[in-house]
Amino acid sequence: MPSIFGIQAYDANATYSRNDIVKEAGYFYYLNANSSTNSSPFATSSTWGGMSYVNSVFKTEFIWSPSYGLTVSVEPKVKSMRFGDGYEQRYAEGINNSLIKLDLTFDKRNSKEAAAILHFLQQRKGAESFYFTPPEPYSIRKNFVCRSWDSSVAFHDNYSIRTSFEEVSI
Repeated sequence: MPSIFGIQAYDANATYSRNDIVKEAGYFYYLNANSSTNSSPFATSSTWGGMSYVNSVFKTEFIWSPSYGLTVSVEPKVKSMRFGDGYEQRYAEGINNSLIKLDLTFDKRNSKEAAAILHFLQQRKGAESFYFTPPEPYSIRKNFVCRSWDSSVAFHDNYSIRTSFEEVSI
């Protein structure tokens, strides 16, 4: 079944430009370089993104930078026990009890970049996790899932995408 994104298999004779999407060896890659290239996509390439090795694990990675104005929510999971005299005991629930949620916006993106972002999100189907490095001060590569997103068109070739990334344990 053909993709609405018009994805083609990588062709060594073709020249690709920023945000082009290709399929190579069963994986999707997104050109993140500012210039055109005909180099082959692979996980450790600085030119192609979408797949990477982290601690010897081959995994998808979200490579686009969000617009300013992101919202970070943290709601640590805490269990508590109340006693008769007003005393309350609290403790962290589980090992990873303080995961973050990011509400990200990608404003004023051209149709090619918007298509690449939306393709990446649709391929994960709200279930598959991926790596993403949030902006500072949270700038450590973490594992996220995106269960919801929406896109809008301001005018020709000007798109906005809003996403909600939730940190998950591996």
